[in-house]
Amino acid sequence: MGDIVYLDYDAETLFAEYNNRGKVPDFEAFIADFEARSDQLRANARKGRVDLPYGDGPRDRFDLFLPDAPNPPLHIFIHGGYWQWNDKDTYAFLAKPFLEAGIAFANLEYSLCPEVILAELVDQVRRGIAHIWRSGAELGYDRDRIQVSGHSAGGHLTGMVLTTDWSAFDGGLPADVVKSGMPISGIFDLEPIRHTPIGDPLGLDAESAAALSPMFALPRTKARTVVALGSFEGREFHRQAEAFATNCRSHGADIRIASVHGGNHFSVLESLGASDGQLFGLAREMLLD
Repeated sequence: MGDIVYLDYDAETLFAEYNNRGKVPDFEAFIADFEARSDQLRANARKGRVDLPYGDGPRDRFDLFLPDAPNPPLHIFIHGGYWQWNDKDTYAFLAKPFLEAGIAFANLEYSLCPEVILAELVDQVRRGIAHIWRSGAELGYDRDRIQVSGHSAGGHLTGMVLTTDWSAFDGGLPADVVKSGMPISGIFDLEPIRHTPIGDPLGLDAESAAALSPMFALPRTKARTVVALGSFEGREFHRQAEAFATNCRSHGADIRIASVHGGNHFSVLESLGASDGQLFGLAREMLLD
């Protein structure tokens, strides 16, 4: 073992904990399947609009899919890719069960590191959520029933959304812009990431890593929250989920953990994208109850 860099990990074993592509050798098959199903969803969606702008940047965009029901609640999904890969187009397939349940679905895009630093990316996502809230009447969904989820890096960004003081961020916003949330396979403490190659493009030092970690931010809303992950994800992902939930509960948050049996870092999304999936059921319950 080499020198300890974080908890009881040396650099190699710490990277192995967070190297999800290394832990799931067939991850490319999952991504290819997601892309094919997303192409089909976009082709078949009767009320779909893609690349709606929420700002002036090339990736200040979101896709919106509406059900037939008028003024539906809205689920916003934030994709993963360790803040430096992927795009929203891969994850449109997740909209299917939501639309069938009468729930609108939005896919939020954002800029990637190192073209921006992580602090700018977090601010961009918050601006996107604020724009979507303001656009409810124009675009045809109920802005007072918004839920946010995100996967992996998107789980981190969801955590940052849930700890946002919206009134301080923008004086025209209510405190409860987001009514419920579901960070999936999320990173809530960036300090270990800073000690792996994953962190190199993010522009982090110890101070900014702490400032941009949901783990160390107070919950700013009463949003109901489910912290989700696959049962087969690594030790660090489970530790982070438990620690984040514990911290939020200590400040009065309504939060629980959901472990998807047999799920790995990629297959866990199947539970959100299926009408009989555990995570979809929990998301629907929070939105519609």
